[in-house]
Amino acid sequence: MTTASSLCYASNLDKTINELNKGDTIYVITNRISNSQDSVTMFSNKVNIDQKLTYTKVIMGIGNNNPINLVLTYDEFMLEVSQKTSDWLLFIHGDGKTYKQSIKRGLNIQKTHNINVIVFSWPSEIPSLSAIKNLKNSQKNVSKSSIHFIELLNFMHDFKKSNDGFNKNNKLSILLHSLGNLYLEQFIKNSKNEFQSPNLFDNLIINSAAVREKKHTDWVEKLNFQKRIYIASNKSDFTLKGKHIFTNGGNQLGEKTKRVSASNAKYINFSKAVGFRFPLGTTHTYFIGSLPERSGNIHHLYSSLFHGSQINLSESTIFKKKQNKCYYSIIF
Repeated sequence: MTTASSLCYASNLDKTINELNKGDTIYVITNRISNSQDSVTMFSNKVNIDQKLTYTKVIMGIGNNNPINLVLTYDEFMLEVSQKTSDWLLFIHGDGKTYKQSIKRGLNIQKTHNINVIVFSWPSEIPSLSAIKNLKNSQKNVSKSSIHFIELLNFMHDFKKSNDGFNKNNKLSILLHSLGNLYLEQFIKNSKNEFQSPNLFDNLIINSAAVREKKHTDWVEKLNFQKRIYIASNKSDFTLKGKHIFTNGGNQLGEKTKRVSASNAKYINFSKAVGFRFPLGTTHTYFIGSLPERSGNIHHLYSSLFHGSQINLSESTIFKKKQNKCYYSIIF
């Protein structure tokens, strides 16, 4: 069945690319409700509960802060991403991101680490709410859209089979940042093993996780669709300290691990390399921005993770091993 969006895609794609071919392109999968039926559309901060995921190609023109969104069918989207036979990263952002902000974050990762990025953009920001009320709303949105996470994983499974690059040693990894890790935790806790795809991802990065540290091993050790798991933390993470203090969330996994470690994960601590600093956002998001620009070790680590490499944690110029064999502190 031909849809209005697919017709618009076919007629406008060449013209759009010709006009903006010097800009940046990124691919986005979203479970947000569309604000309009146009091909040039933006998405709201509400979960589209009763619908399947929406697939978009986003083009940013030079000097243009307003993205052009081309809504694609599943097959059109799959065809485009399958033609780029190089390393890929699936990025799931955290709390407090509009659709536009999630795009910019994905583009920043793409540029900083020279990696193809697919952004999963989920509703996590209502500007009129306070920080705590927004957090609670975002947590509810994750619960409402658990079926979308399974649909996302199924897409990535099909994508890996469709893209010939993965048969030629290209890599596919996943970065879950901050509250985005709640999708992962709830998926495992509520899973009835309906998704099976061993080694789908080369690296699974649990980054600055805004989920409870307590009993995290119960769900981390059940993860079975990756080759390797890396958990990044900073005990001076200002964002997670706020969640810890002002909610009943307790110690967050992205702060520090106090208890038993997951047997299938490696823990990389940024407390000395990042610690507490200004601007405060850098204590929580240190895979882009000024820190990877200033620290070759931080840039090298995240680029290697995103490109699916196995990290050599015995490299003494980059890591300092802690007493627990799973824990490593990165050197700035």
